[in-house]
Amino acid sequence: MSTHKKIDLICVVCVIIGLVITGLFMFGESLGIEVMHDEDSDINDESQYFSKKDLIPDWDTSAATVITLSGDEAKISGTGAYFYDGNLYITGGGYYTLTGSLTDGSIIVDAHKNSKVWILLDGVNIYASDTAAMFIKKADKVFATLAADSENSLSSGTVYSDEAQDAGINAVIYAKDDLTINGYGTLTLTGGCLHGIKAKDDFIITGGTLNITCPGDGINANDSIRITAATLSIVSGSDGLDQDNQEGYLYIESGEITIESGKDAIHTVGQITIDGGNLSLAASDDAIHSNTEITVNAGDIEIIRCSETIEAPGVYVSDDANVREN
Repeated sequence: MSTHKKIDLICVVCVIIGLVITGLFMFGESLGIEVMHDEDSDINDESQYFSKKDLIPDWDTSAATVITLSGDEAKISGTGAYFYDGNLYITGGGYYTLTGSLTDGSIIVDAHKNSKVWILLDGVNIYASDTAAMFIKKADKVFATLAADSENSLSSGTVYSDEAQDAGINAVIYAKDDLTINGYGTLTLTGGCLHGIKAKDDFIITGGTLNITCPGDGINANDSIRITAATLSIVSGSDGLDQDNQEGYLYIESGEITIESGKDAIHTVGQITIDGGNLSLAASDDAIHSNTEITVNAGDIEIIRCSETIEAPGVYVSDDANVREN
């Protein structure tokens, strides 16, 4: 057989193999082939809003890197983290457990853009005088898990450094990528400068107790804010919950939410959907405001103080929802 004929045959075989592989990807499930997903995948067949990892805070700590904070230093047992100049740096995907206090420093997550990072907060107290107490600089997603019965606190000063301001940092927790808070403990955020939490992408909370006091927004996210099975208490000088992207949204499935705000209690540019939960809202401006649409399918919403109750170009409130003013 000539060389040209051999090359032609190889090309034909490669094309056939390519077509077979493409067909298996497209029709494999219908043929009874089980589709395997990465164990860290965000796919969740039961919810379009929360991934399996969002909803399961009981992850295995046996192989985690163990970090004990102590004033201006830290003891680290394991890989993927180091301590420098008063700050804890997490540079690898994987699992980390934190205890102890930092006198004046930050947790800085700077991992690969595809990395998922799990951080267990188990009695952590951090004060950062001129920047965020937690800065998620780069990762695919960070899960901050509150250990059962733990009391954790993050706080920051009233004026951020020029370096922090140049980086856009304006919150006690500043996340440039997705952030999920879950677990069974308590996290208290005290902001002296602006926001409690600023998330450039998605902010999700699926458990635990979160207390926020700050002069700006309690929680500010660009893409989405999603809440279920958590207790939130927010005292803010501006909006309580604020979502800034027209293509994004705010979703509340369940939980106990108390907001006292200097502007709107809940403010979004995108859509708001409330499917449940108990909300107590005291606002200097609107209780619930959307530039787009508000849908309240269920839940108990008590409006203690506001200038307007629910304001949007489109508003739908189901008979199953209990909305009342005091």
